[in-house]
Parts: sequence; structure tokens; C-alpha cells
Amino acid sequence: MLRLPALSSPLLRSTPLANFTTSIHIAAPYLITSSPSTTSNLVARTRLFATHSSTTPSTPSLSAIAQASMPSVAEIRQPPVSMLPPAKRAKMEPASSTTPMEVEAVAADSTSYEDGPAPANTSAAEHVDDLEPIPACTSPLRYENGIFLAPMVRIGTLPTRLLSLEYGADLVWGPEIVDRAIIGSERKVNPDTGVVEYLKENKQIFSCHPVERPYLVYQLGSANPDLAYEAIKTITQADDVAAVDLNCGCPKPFSTHAGMGANMLSTPILLCNTLKAMRRAAPPHVAVTCKIRLLPTQTATIELVDKIVRTGAIECLTVHCRTKDMRPREPALLHRLREIVDHVNKVSAQMGKTIPVVCNGDVWDFATAPRIKELTGVTSTMIARGAEANPSCFRAEGNISIPQIIAPKWVKYSIALNNPIGNTKYCMAQLAFKTNESGNANGKRLNKRQLSALRTGISQAKTHEELAAVFNVDVNAVKAQSVDKEILKDLKEALEKRVTSHSSGFDGQRLGAVLSNSASSGSEQQGGGQQAGDGHAKGDGQKKATSNSPQPEWKEILANGIGENIKNEKSILYYAFSTVEPPSSVHDAAKPHVRYVVHRGFVNEKRDGEAEGGIASQNPAFGSSPCLMTTTDVRTPKVQQLTSQSSLRAHGEDGSRGGECEIAWWIESTQMQFRISGTVHVLPASGHPLRSLFPFDRLSPPRAPDHNNGNSEAFDWDGERKRIFNKLNAGLLASFCRPTPGSPHPNADRLHSAKPKDDTSSPWPLELPQPGKEENEEQKRQLEESEKNFALVVVEPYKVDLVNLAEDTRTIYELVPGDNAATGRWTSRRVVP
Repeated sequence: MLRLPALSSPLLRSTPLANFTTSIHIAAPYLITSSPSTTSNLVARTRLFATHSSTTPSTPSLSAIAQASMPSVAEIRQPPVSMLPPAKRAKMEPASSTTPMEVEAVAADSTSYEDGPAPANTSAAEHVDDLEPIPACTSPLRYENGIFLAPMVRIGTLPTRLLSLEYGADLVWGPEIVDRAIIGSERKVNPDTGVVEYLKENKQIFSCHPVERPYLVYQLGSANPDLAYEAIKTITQADDVAAVDLNCGCPKPFSTHAGMGANMLSTPILLCNTLKAMRRAAPPHVAVTCKIRLLPTQTATIELVDKIVRTGAIECLTVHCRTKDMRPREPALLHRLREIVDHVNKVSAQMGKTIPVVCNGDVWDFATAPRIKELTGVTSTMIARGAEANPSCFRAEGNISIPQIIAPKWVKYSIALNNPIGNTKYCMAQLAFKTNESGNANGKRLNKRQLSALRTGISQAKTHEELAAVFNVDVNAVKAQSVDKEILKDLKEALEKRVTSHSSGFDGQRLGAVLSNSASSGSEQQGGGQQAGDGHAKGDGQKKATSNSPQPEWKEILANGIGENIKNEKSILYYAFSTVEPPSSVHDAAKPHVRYVVHRGFVNEKRDGEAEGGIASQNPAFGSSPCLMTTTDVRTPKVQQLTSQSSLRAHGEDGSRGGECEIAWWIESTQMQFRISGTVHVLPASGHPLRSLFPFDRLSPPRAPDHNNGNSEAFDWDGERKRIFNKLNAGLLASFCRPTPGSPHPNADRLHSAKPKDDTSSPWPLELPQPGKEENEEQKRQLEESEKNFALVVVEPYKVDLVNLAEDTRTIYELVPGDNAATGRWTSRRVVP
């Protein structure tokens, strides 16, 4: 016990006791978070010290201090009650006790220690977040009929995920990353490999690759909604993942010690608040999911699941069919899952949505999944230990050889993608080197001695070079190969094969556009009981926007309406353009923004009175496309809104990406309304960082038939951007060299009497001449500044809702999945207007 002698030091003799009481809170954090009995004693002792300090500034009497003895070492080391097992926790919790929050309030207050009512409990675990509606999710992912890689700490790193995807996994979960670890990390992209790393103090926190992005679920460890919000903002800043998952099932101390993991099961309000914060932080196209364990009783589990589903924040729920205290060697409680599945289906149906339940626990490979699904009623399963032992467990044909195929490929991935050697060794040490799974192409198996030698080689290797020697991998040859074209070749072929061979179910909805234009030709869809057309003008007399590029029917109707009525309807080129501002905090919500913009034409089209239809190609080597163009100042909030709300549909293998937008375009003369949904891309000046996100190849118009003779000349996007800039009028040219739109006016106090177009007190020009007609060096400099701030906005449509009020008809046009708007096919279907 620390008694009187400990208080006889010079420091304590010279320190007023009022100050000493405050130092108790600072110097003894374990006291603040210890058991309730220890906490009550500390409060009493603190108040005793405070009583003496408030009556006299001198040192208290020795007898008083002796009575208020400090807690024992055993008391200090006592863990918080929340970390104790349930049975022991019940014995430790008195009928009424002072909470840690109350201790902090008493110990930190150096002026008022009178007995009074305890402060209100404002713990986040008991505060229900119901102030704002939960944003809707537009993720294209469907979790039915899938087999997934489970989240595994240290195991679920990049090479394991890529191998699992190659051999049949439909989705892959990354390892749990704690919120504080990812917050503040720096995102870096390796230009040679494409690997994206999140680094903090030169330490890799998380890594991924664009090829896995449509299948990657990032798992977060968090017990704090505010930190969860910031963490999800960080990991979705550049659209690196398809979904984010909250870990509420890990029973390991590194996860539960801070209230995370399986400890979240005992704080359902905090769990639900954290899910809501994640949904508000994630872009609409990024799904939010949750992974839990069973509670000791079925009733408690159903109650928890009900709360989670009713948040409206999740798109999928994974249940590990073991309780927190069960070990992996104990059989999973699969018989309890069917009732949970039935309840989730019932509640989600009431909410007007579908929330699949995924089973985790004792699913070892593809062969065991059907039995688990039949027993539990789930439609998808998740594999952990089976994939840890052999990532080919997802194959319908069965596992393949570890030493002959899996291990060498593991080494190649690690070398080519710069996976840390420590993680590579750890993961490879978990591989199951079994004699019955060690055969080569000729069927010859390795014996136990040979397999033991491989395991020893893994253990003793200190570098990737030494590890490669164990499996006869040529390090120099691996480093010389192209990651995109050679290292990842087998994986890409496997993914493309899955997308093209599945017309429904999990793989069929995976947006073939992410990989390539792989949709099968001649497909027909049924909608509203009517057969779909191909959306193109047909017949010998079909109209063309240009002489070399057939166009979708909706574009032909729109172009004709503009061409025939532009002289009489001056506002015909204006349409409403909508974007979404992402929430700025967990307490905020996404905000829609709409503004009118000017239609600058379709890509590579120009007006030509002598051409058929009055339209001709600007570059005769290419046709035109249905992609619409408008303009913006690259410094405006609109650009941030477009690039921050990145769409999976607009994500390309080359790292390009774009956001979602919708156009509402009313043509008064024809009584038609066009609602055009599309992905939007921003093309700024050369050198601007946003330029790397523009999909130059995908948005390029089709090559003209008479120029399709092997010429590999790329479409000149800079020329197209320059062409539109040069067509702007004098006032618009001048507007781009002003300060950032929306920023404070430098002469705001002198503008109350300024007349429109006569703002002589503003330090910028009102008009500028066309490029090439500058009258002095100052105008030349200003035009250069304008051109630098000017950005071309290209809308890549994928759906057009055309309402013809004159004929009382409504038609939906949709781009065929997997095709791009510039060259792809369209379907059409009539719906009720």
C-alpha cells in the first residue's frame, strides 16, 4: 500500500493539495478506468483531499492522509468491468456505482467537490443516433449466391486476396484495420505496379490493387462513430474499395481491448451508431456491411440483429456461428442461423429492401458450401481457415497443389507487388503442405520429407530472394515482367471468364464495364412486358449524327429537336445539371446541388450547314458519340462534388474514375423532357492532378469506317478541349481568370452602387479577345490564366428517360452492361408515362 511515507517527498510538501488532487486524474489513468469499487474509493479519497485543500492551503494532517490511503497495486491493475467475462462482471457490478465519466468529472474539478447529484451519463454507447435520415445506398453489389474470403488479420493481405479471386472467390474481405491506424495515413500509388498503399510513418497500414477494387471489402475495427466516419472517409477518398464492413465478431484481445470487435455485441446502440456513421461517410455506391457473432442466447441474438437491420445502414449481414467465448476447434452452431435468416428476411421486406445473410463458420471449401446453405437458409457462405490453408478452396473442381502452384504464385505476387517479407513468410507458413495436395501436372506427389524441407525453407528465409529459391522462382524474371500484362494475366482472365459466363446471380451483376466491354452480343431484355429494341435507328434511311457513326435513337431525337428549333428557342441549349456534395462530418448529410449549364455539343461534332443533317465530325478520322460536353472552372465546388462521389460504373482499370450526375433537359418546342443519368468526367489543363482520372481511351468516339485501316492515332482530347475553349464568348473567356468563384470579393464594400457589366472596381477584366487576337502582353497572360482554369466536362450517359408530353409516351433507353457509351449498344423499353 502507498501510504504516508509516499507523501513526504519534497514535491508533495511544496505542492498545494488542491493542485495535487487534479494530478491524480492525470497521473493515474488506471484508477480512472478501474473497477466500480476502486472507483468509489478513489472518489471518496479525492473528496477528502479536496475538503482539506478547500479549508486551508497548508498540508493536511497526517492522520487524515493516513485514513485516505491510496489504492493497492491489485486495485490499480484491476481491468475495467466491461472487459471482464459476463459471469464475473455480474459479481463485480454493485447496485449503484460511480461511472468512470463521473470520476473524471470529480477529479478534474479543482474548485467544487461538494456532494451532489452525479452528472448525467452521456456515454456514446447509450446515445441513439436518430437525428438524420440514413443516406441511400446505390451499390451494384449483390451478396446472394456467392462464396467469399473471410476477413483474417495478417492473412487477408493483397496476395491472399488476389489468389482467392483467381480461384473463385466472389468477394474478398481485407484484414481488420483499426480506425486510428488508417486515419491520417497517406495514400500513395506505385506507378510501376499499380499497388495502392496507405502509409503512416513509412509503415504500410493497408494495400490494394485496382484489379480487385470491384470485389474488395475493407473491414474496419471501431467503437467510436466519429472515428469510424473519419476512417471511412480516408479509405474511400479515391474509390479504392467496393464496400466497407464493421468488425463486430473478432474475439481477440487486440480488437476487444478498446471495446471493438466482439465487445461491440454488448453495446448495440454504439454498434448501430457506428454503422450509421459509416453509411454517412461512404459514397452512395460503396456498400456498408456488418459481421457479428452469436450471443449466448438466441433471443438476445435476434434482438441485436433486429436493431442492426433496422438502422437501414447495411446491405449485408455476416454471422459467424460461434459465440465470443467459443474457440475455432468447437463446432459452429449452424442450427441457430436459420431463425436469424428468417427474421432478417422478414424485417428487411418490411423496409422494402433485401439484406442477405452470409454464413461464416465450418465452411471449408466450395464442396461444403451447398450443405451449409441448405442447413441454414443463407444464400452465400464465407471461408476463413480453408482459404488460409489453401486459397484454391473456392474452386468447384477442388483444391490444387500448394508446393507446385499456390506457393510459387504466392512468392511471385509478393515480389512483384512488394508485399512485406514478414507478412509473406507468415502467410506461407499457414499453407497446408499436404501429401494429397502436392501433385504436379503429371500427378507426382511430394513425400513428407520433401514437404517438411519446404516448410523449413520458409521458416529460415529472411528475404524474398531466399524464399523464391525454396520454390525455384526466378526473382529477376519476375521483376522483369509487366504486372498488368503478365503477373496478373491469369487473374484477369479468370475474372473476365466469370463475368461473361454468368448472366445472373453474383457474377452477372458485377458490372462488366469494370473489366472490359465483354457483354455478349444480340442480348435481349424484357421490360414491362414489352420486348426491348436495340435503341438505334434502323432501316436503309436511318439518320446519322455524322456520315460515319450511327447513333442511339434518343440522341437522334434530341439532336433533331435542337437543330430544328434552336433559332426560335434561345434557351434550348440550357439544361439542369445536378451533383451531390458529400457530408462533411458524421453529423452532416449529403447535399444535392443543381445549376443550369450550357450544352457545348456532343464529342467530335460541329455544325456544318453543308453536311447531311447539319452536323459533321470535327476530326474526320472519328465519328461522334452520345457523350455530352459542357464546361466548368476547375476551382469550383462542382468539381470537388463530381470527383468525390466516384462511381463504380466509371471506374477503369487504368485508374480513371468519375462521379455520378443527372441532367434534366426540357425542350419546349417539342414538349419533350430528357432525364439523362450518366457518369461525369473532368478534363483540366495539362499538369493538373485531376487529369490522371480522365478515361481518354474509353470516352474516345468510334473511328470512322474509311479511316479504320490499322491507324493507331489516338483521339486528340486536348484539341477537343481547346476547340471548345476557343469558341467561348469574350465575357466567358474573362470569367475564368477571376479569383475562385464563390470566394469573398476583394472590393465588396464598394460594389453596392456598381451597375451590371460596369463593375469598374473589380480587379479583373470584363471581357477578353479570342485566343490569337490579344492586343497586349497583359491580355495574353490573362488568357493563359483562363485556359489553365478552364475544364471540359464530359458526361457519359448510361440511361435516358424520355417523356414525350405531346404524344403522352415514355421510353427508357439503357446502355448494355459492359459497353461504353461512346461505342456501345442501347436497349429501349416503353413504360407508363
